[in-house]
Amino acid sequence: MTLDDIEALLPNGFHDTALKVVTIDYANREAKLSLEIWMADCDAVSGTNREAYRQAELSLSGLVFWVCEPPSAGYPYDVKGKVRIDIGSVETLTTPPSPALPSTPMGCFVNWIYVGAWNAFIYVAAHDAKLTWLD
Repeated sequence: MTLDDIEALLPNGFHDTALKVVTIDYANREAKLSLEIWMADCDAVSGTNREAYRQAELSLSGLVFWVCEPPSAGYPYDVKGKVRIDIGSVETLTTPPSPALPSTPMGCFVNWIYVGAWNAFIYVAAHDAKLTWLD
């Protein structure tokens, strides 16, 4: 399964997801992301359904690379609080990633993770993605 496959199964994709913890295990080529995924019922006028979040762990196996841009100057990246992200396929970007990304082997996916508080991207390539609900 790819990140795009998982995104298609979520009501709002990864939009407005909160990133809590990232663990990268380079020896085993794995990354784990602890997330709060926005499960909003956008048809709800108000109440808990409109701002519903679920705890999940996103596991990436067969990790090829994890490239993180530095935060943009002027953004308050060092303020405590939720770190909002969105995730999409690199092919959807109108501007090519900077820095240039390494080439990838056949059978892997390449995605961006946009970190709003940084106004910067993380680029990730892996062979498989799995989402596990924790609540």
